[in-house]
Amino acid sequence: MMLEQQSPLGSDQDFSAIMNAARHTMPRLLVIDDDNLHRMIICRVAAKAGFLPAGAASYDEAAKLAQETAFDCITLDLSLGNHAGSEMLHHLSMLGSTAPIIVVSGADYATCKETVRIAERLNLDIWECIPKPVDLVMLRHFLERLKASWNTVAVAA
Repeated sequence: MMLEQQSPLGSDQDFSAIMNAARHTMPRLLVIDDDNLHRMIICRVAAKAGFLPAGAASYDEAAKLAQETAFDCITLDLSLGNHAGSEMLHHLSMLGSTAPIIVVSGADYATCKETVRIAERLNLDIWECIPKPVDLVMLRHFLERLKASWNTVAVAA
């Protein structure tokens, strides 16, 4: 008699069901940062804070993900290689995104302030600007606040 081997997560169908359920109980976070280390750190902190994170390493990757999925929150680096964060703000606005945005950037104060003004003109919701290197305690605090507001909206719906 041969025993079937199962993966530690069960069948692919079980895993898909679990992930599908998680999508409805956990807010989805799009982490846009071309720096691999920062993106990974933000994704880890977000997962520990109860988010379902998805990382994007470039403007093109982020634009595609934002078009395919309605994210509940976004972190945005203002320098994306050949693209500026303001270009991503315009793209998110064209998609009708209502997701709160946390800017995580090494840009100076004046650039961050101008980014907030651009976002306001585009009817986007920037919650905070966090400087790089990222203060992980501060990031977790803001993510927990966002999750609490998401939970309030999700319960009301």
